Amino acid sequence: MRVRPLILAAVLAAGQLAGCVAVSVVLAPPPLSLATGTAGGDYHPVGNAVCRMYNLAGAHEARPCVAVSSAGSVDNIRRIGRGASVFALAQADVAHAAYRGEGPFASAGADGRLRALIALHPEAFTVVARADAGIGNFRDLRGKRVGVGSSGAGYPFTRDAVLRAHAWTIAELGPVLELAPEEQEQALCGNLVDAVFFVAGHPNGVTQGVTAGCRAKVVSVAGEPVDRLVATHPWYFATSIPAGMYAGNPDAVPTFGTRAVLLASADLPDEVAHAVVQAVIENFADFRRLHPVLSPLTPKGLVPVGAMPIHPGALDYYRKAGLVP
Repeated sequence: MRVRPLILAAVLAAGQLAGCVAVSVVLAPPPLSLATGTAGGDYHPVGNAVCRMYNLAGAHEARPCVAVSSAGSVDNIRRIGRGASVFALAQADVAHAAYRGEGPFASAGADGRLRALIALHPEAFTVVARADAGIGNFRDLRGKRVGVGSSGAGYPFTRDAVLRAHAWTIAELGPVLELAPEEQEQALCGNLVDAVFFVAGHPNGVTQGVTAGCRAKVVSVAGEPVDRLVATHPWYFATSIPAGMYAGNPDAVPTFGTRAVLLASADLPDEVAHAVVQAVIENFADFRRLHPVLSPLTPKGLVPVGAMPIHPGALDYYRKAGLVP
C-alpha cells in the first residue's frame, strides 16, 4: 500500500515535534530548592515566604523557588554541601560552626564555600517546663527529664553551648529524649519530660500548645554564664520572650538568641543571589506580613553580620540599596 506524501510528511513532523517536547522536558532546569525544617516549626513558612517573594518577582519563571521540608539547620547545611539544595535556612550559630568545621561538622571539616544571603528573624533559646516540675530557671534543670530537638536540627548545638557556659555536661541533666517539634507538646503535657528545649522565633506553635494545653511555664535562661556566652560569641545576643505572649505567662522572660539566616554556596550565580535579596527587600512590607516571626524585621537588619562572607551577588544588592557602604 502506498502512503500519500502529505500523510507521510505529517507523521514525520509529528514525530519530530514529540521528540523536541521530550527533550525540552528532560533539559528543563530543576527548581531552586530551599531547605527549611519540620512540620510545626517556623522555618517552613518562612522559607515559603522567601520563595513566594522570589517567584512573584516574575523574572524567574523558568526556575522557580520551592521550599522543601527537612530535619533542620544541620541537615540543611549538609544539603547545600552535597548539592541537594540551592538555598537553606539555618541558625546563625550552626552556620558559623559549619563554616569553621566545628561541632556537628567537625568530621567533615570547614566548609569555606558557605555564604550568607539574608539575616532573617531572631530565634530565642527557649525552655518551657511543666508547672509542677519546680523549674524556675536554667540551673533548676539539673537532674530533670528534658526533651531536645533531633540531631538534624540546630537545637542540640545551642543546648551544648549553654551547658558549656554553665560548666555542665549533658550528664548533669536527667534522661534526655530527642523529640521532633510536633512531639514536644505531647511529651511535656503527657508528663514524659519535665521540660523541653528548642530554638525558635516567637510566637510559635509549640510554646502556644504547651502553655495553653497544660499550663507550662517559660523558663528564664539568664545570669553570668549566659552573659559570658553572649559577650564572647557575636552570633548570640540577649533577648526576652515578650510578656503576655503565651497563656499563663504574664511577664517577659529573659534568655538569649541567635538569628535564622538564608544560606547558599559560593557556587550560586551572582545574579540569582542578587535576585532573591532584591525580591525580599523590594517587597518587604508584604514579606513581613507572611508570618508573625518576620514582623520585627527591618531592611537594614537583613544584612548578615559575622565571620562568614556574604555572597557577592547579595552584597552587590545591599550596596546598591544603600544598606552597606
